[in-house]
Amino acid sequence: MTDTQEVVTQNEETSQETNTATDNGASNPKLVVIPATNPSTEEMISICENIQTNYDFDVVTKSTNFKFKRSLDKATGIITERDSVQLAIPYPSVQGVIQILEKGEKGLELLIESMETVVNSIARELLYEDTTLNAATFPVDKLAWEVIANMPKAQRRGGGIPKETWEGFAQNYCEVMPEVTGKSIEAIGNMARILQAKLSTVRTAEPVLQLVVEQLAIYISNSPQAEEFKECVEFLLNKAETYLNVSPEELLSAL
Repeated sequence: MTDTQEVVTQNEETSQETNTATDNGASNPKLVVIPATNPSTEEMISICENIQTNYDFDVVTKSTNFKFKRSLDKATGIITERDSVQLAIPYPSVQGVIQILEKGEKGLELLIESMETVVNSIARELLYEDTTLNAATFPVDKLAWEVIANMPKAQRRGGGIPKETWEGFAQNYCEVMPEVTGKSIEAIGNMARILQAKLSTVRTAEPVLQLVVEQLAIYISNSPQAEEFKECVEFLLNKAETYLNVSPEELLSAL
């Protein structure tokens, strides 16, 4: 059974309180935690097996961990945090996909729509990287399904990370990094903008890319919310590595 992770934005009222520090200047900031009741390993196995037995078509059921963003009430200084929730999620198996194809109708429409979403996310990422692209010059060969399938997972999912998550990551980066690096707020803000632009503005600047890798390592080690923005960090590190390892000839041919 393979674990997967999904980041979910959720603001909830709470029941458990502990003191903590925030950056909003409130005199008595509090962390309010929404607890979760999750099954043991044995219970999760049993739940997965039961779903798989009783589902209406062939599925693979996986234990999936749903994480939630913190929310800050700036008026009261209260930070709300919800514990992660583990669920048993049924995903279509290979045989299940065949059944969807054979039956057609709405199930097939949804499958095609999901594939289009994946392709569109990669197309959007390519547009981020090169602002000169248009319908006549767009490298459609990079949208082949097999090409996308062979991309590193972090790179493949980058275009699918919601805009709100990127904004939250940039904000958290700006909150954490001045104190731990000693850099000015202006310098941190400049780096945050580069990160939020997914390195598209610095892809040929090797010293900047190396600095990106160094600063992200510091961020990961010091931010309490690093796990929440793990997908953004992994995407950026993968992108930086790609740019650092591309030859001048390859870069020139892509421009």
